[in-house]
Amino acid sequence: MSLIIATLSGAAVLVPLVVAMNLLFRVSGVANFGAGHFTVFAGSFAAYFASLGAFTSALLTVLATVVASVVAYFTAILPARRANVAPIGLTISTLGFGLVLGWLTHEIFGGAAHNIEPWVGGTVEILGTRVSVQRLVVIGAAAVLLFCLYLIFDRTLIGRTLAAVAQDSELAEMYGVRSRKFELLAWVVGGVGLAAGGLFQASLASVSVDTAPILLVNTFVAAVIGGLGSLAGSVAGAVVLSAGIAVTTEIGFGGKESVVVLLVLAAVLVVRPRGLFGSGAIGERV
Repeated sequence: MSLIIATLSGAAVLVPLVVAMNLLFRVSGVANFGAGHFTVFAGSFAAYFASLGAFTSALLTVLATVVASVVAYFTAILPARRANVAPIGLTISTLGFGLVLGWLTHEIFGGAAHNIEPWVGGTVEILGTRVSVQRLVVIGAAAVLLFCLYLIFDRTLIGRTLAAVAQDSELAEMYGVRSRKFELLAWVVGGVGLAAGGLFQASLASVSVDTAPILLVNTFVAAVIGGLGSLAGSVAGAVVLSAGIAVTTEIGFGGKESVVVLLVLAAVLVVRPRGLFGSGAIGERV
């Protein structure tokens, strides 16, 4: 049971991050390599304003991260796109913005690790295993967030228009859809996902500028495992990678997680080069 809880709580942190990366890639063809720094910024921001109360600090964190995401779009993406910079150049631009955001996080909140107090204290026993209530809360919150995103993307006109822009932005423009507005919307929703990931990570462990590269690698690897650009694959990739890390820790090889991450990635790509849920069109873009 401890292995299952560790897998689910690890996946709960990764899922909103992977969804954010996959959504941006699907809509704009850009992999946000600043994702780790966005996550650390969110967790550090929440810890800094924790004295305002859990709800207030979480709300401010989401707003601040969304603002940072919008600023990234207007400064790192839009000008480069108008100059016809290739997608790889846009991806590098996101890394540059992430490094700047990481520097600002260090200067404003300090370089020490930050964590926030559990929203709900105490533990419960599940099948003989003591589990912190906070882990269950994070797992439940991630599931609710994922369900809300599913409703938005699959059951609303906005979601279907996003899908149309992702499929063929030029054709969508011909039908009167302003693809740039929906690309900006994708960055806003991505900012919400990155904020959620930062809140979840800081409430279960801690965040610091030094953890940003690890978070980025885990997010990107989980996205590739599930199928880069596939929202359905976000969950699968996060669960598979989290399970690999949890098993590594369970058998006493803690500290070797980076090796396991690469091994899991290699194993999946040998069987499914485009990822578990990757499509042919997305595979060509990768």
